[in-house]
Amino acid sequence: MKTNSKIPEELLYKIWEEKRIDSSLTTADGISIEILDFGVRNNDEAGPDYRHARIKIGNITFTGDVEIDTLHSDWKAHGHNLNQRYNKVILHAVLSNDSSYPFVVTQSGRKVPTLSLEGYLSSSIKQNLQQDFKAIQSEDEIKMPCSQLNHNIDRREKLSYIKSLGLLRFRKKCEKNIERLKELVLLNEMHIKEPKVFHDFHKEISERELTQKDFERLEFWQQLYYEQLFEALGYSKNKDIMLKLSKTVDIKFFKSVAQLNKEKIESILFHVSGMFPDVVDIPNEETSEYMRNSLDLWTSVKNNYDSGVLNKNDWNFFKLRPQNFPTIRIAAGARLLEKIIIHEQFIRMINIFKQHSDINKLITKLRNEIIIKGEGYWAGHYNFNKETKTKLNYFIGLGRADEIVINIILPIYSVYFEIHGNKDMSQKVLDLFLNYYQKEGNHLVDQVNDTLGLRNEKFRSVYYQGMIDLFRNYCIKNKCTECEIGKQVFN
Repeated sequence: MKTNSKIPEELLYKIWEEKRIDSSLTTADGISIEILDFGVRNNDEAGPDYRHARIKIGNITFTGDVEIDTLHSDWKAHGHNLNQRYNKVILHAVLSNDSSYPFVVTQSGRKVPTLSLEGYLSSSIKQNLQQDFKAIQSEDEIKMPCSQLNHNIDRREKLSYIKSLGLLRFRKKCEKNIERLKELVLLNEMHIKEPKVFHDFHKEISERELTQKDFERLEFWQQLYYEQLFEALGYSKNKDIMLKLSKTVDIKFFKSVAQLNKEKIESILFHVSGMFPDVVDIPNEETSEYMRNSLDLWTSVKNNYDSGVLNKNDWNFFKLRPQNFPTIRIAAGARLLEKIIIHEQFIRMINIFKQHSDINKLITKLRNEIIIKGEGYWAGHYNFNKETKTKLNYFIGLGRADEIVINIILPIYSVYFEIHGNKDMSQKVLDLFLNYYQKEGNHLVDQVNDTLGLRNEKFRSVYYQGMIDLFRNYCIKNKCTECEIGKQVFN
């Protein structure tokens, strides 16, 4: 089967649950296997695929978990070897063993035997597996209820509606920024530190009249910017825990650290995240030196740190590409924090908006503020003591930089200039949003664009954002009669 690396694990779950494998099984190193109970499917977001399995391996019967992967190497690629949730795994079942090792190793150091399913599938099952895979590929498209019907609607009408949705999405981001700024002001006044104390601010916010003077403090804007950057860097799997990290170790603490630099910022983030390993003396000298230096930096500041440390098990490595591991995202975040705190990036970007009237130059300047080139230890590692096959050229590339400019920087500065009474600059930010062209596409936006019969409008941010809003708030919710396109198609 030449497409093993692309076979979705869902198809392997189907084979496992339907027991469509031969009964005479052996581990990768030839020890007999008898599956007494295939276990119960784990539907949680993280953790082994099957719980409570009973499997006889050799002469010993084990009760525990089963993890199913497409390839043997997925065990490390998905970070299972670092996750305590996988310490009860008794069998690692894979479609194909692409390693010379007949076992994998858990976080606790225990060896788990590998079962390669490929050798125990009949030719008909292998054929069905390929057919199922092709069917999934053909179905992996965005479904819009009006996909076969909207072609009669004038293209300009579609674009006008999508533009209005894009503007609405932008305004919602601005409103969210204002609410968070109010919270930051009140947190500061009431000397409440997040996330130790959870407080309902709705009543206080509604009753308190805030003025421009309340928002003068630069630290509030930097904290808002920092939180949104980290949430964005977490992508879908780790956005909540990244946001929590930015609130746990806040801008105020970083500013209190003497002789702050990039290395100290990175060390603080990794230690507060809970991901920093307990053991620093390991055979690999590069990793050992990095960890010793990081530990020394943390030791120099930790006595002044009075907030909590996050749980390392809350970080998700499951089904992530190594370059999107939270370790790499934190390394990227540390370098952005260096810009924010040490190099006054927030002030610098105010000046960028004021000094550049040419849209293309302005866009280039903003992108360059966010793009982070790969360097240092994390350019060659995706986890502690886990080297990348090739060096990372960028921690944050052009496509992700565009997303951050559009979704974070423009809404924040629109609010900043509005609150400070500079309506011309606020309008300039909005005009930039309306005329910003992104360099890279998005699968969802590509599909919506094609379904609506549009051209390259998808690269213009206001339409890009409008298409996302259209699909998420109307199409998948079947609110066709509330959609201006749907009203014409279905009435």
